[in-house]
Amino acid sequence: MPHPTTLMKLTRRFGPEIVEDLNRELLRLALERKLIRSRRLRVDTTAIEADVRYPTDSGLCAHATSRLKRAVDSVKKAGLAARTRFRDRRRTAGKLIRRVTHTLGRRGSKESINDLTGKLADIARKAHRDAERVLQNARRALRGGARHGKAQVKRLAEELRRVRRILDQTATRLAGQTTIPDRMISLADPDARPIRRGKPGRPTEFGYKASVADTPEGFVVSHQVYAGNPYDADTLEAAVAGAQKIGMKVRTVLADRAYGNETGDRALDALGIDDRVIPRTGRAAPIEATRAWKRRYRLRAGAEGRISALKRRRGWTRSRLKGHKGAQIWAGHGVFTHNLDKMVALA
Repeated sequence: MPHPTTLMKLTRRFGPEIVEDLNRELLRLALERKLIRSRRLRVDTTAIEADVRYPTDSGLCAHATSRLKRAVDSVKKAGLAARTRFRDRRRTAGKLIRRVTHTLGRRGSKESINDLTGKLADIARKAHRDAERVLQNARRALRGGARHGKAQVKRLAEELRRVRRILDQTATRLAGQTTIPDRMISLADPDARPIRRGKPGRPTEFGYKASVADTPEGFVVSHQVYAGNPYDADTLEAAVAGAQKIGMKVRTVLADRAYGNETGDRALDALGIDDRVIPRTGRAAPIEATRAWKRRYRLRAGAEGRISALKRRRGWTRSRLKGHKGAQIWAGHGVFTHNLDKMVALA
């Protein structure tokens, strides 16, 4: 069996499509062997955390200073812009970060932390300005006929674009605006986003939102990984369509109250699903109080257990691959392993 890192490198090179094809063929084989007999589909969502530290504006500015220094060093090591001055400000940024840590929890700490964050942003801004000069001279050297360093220059340009975004959102936050749409939370994983889940212990998670559709037999027949935090009802059509794509004849869809609105109704109407065991948002429908409806709705609770199993045993708690495609690959491997084990157990 290849080492897990070997599988990661291969699938990272070919993209998430290869993992999706593996899952699709496995599920088709399960249908052919009649291991999937049910026509009922349970749908739910969860969050897959990105492999990043807890994001703060001060920490992101300090991290930006460090990443720019490493990117500039790689460009100069390739022989480009060797004489262009770039000052190493990591030590100063580290001292300010330690002051932020010591200030937390004290009286009046908010104003002090904002002041330290502003200083860290100034340091990152100066490093950004120096790195821009390095990039300009490196590109001039490439146009002049330099053969090496194109990849390093491309990486530096990408780092500058990310750091500029961090600086802009830090300035916005220091100006008093706390809600920033499409906020960047990591320089290493720029696709990750804050996901508000409302849990008492962890109200906000940082990463990606995943939709899971499974059957009573235990197979995950459809899954999608989203960048950001779309509404649950917006993910319903893709979840059910993914199950139909492998050949499953879906007759009944079970989901929680977040799917019981007009958006969910339009999605199921488009797919031809008439039997829906989904409570309505707002005031409950009269049918939800009947014993027969409650007995059918109990099956939906199994979706929570399936997600728990994916998180505990299949790595869905945290993605170790960076970026949206990396999260798709990571989640796809977990689903493929789960379905393969389930198929062997039932066969």
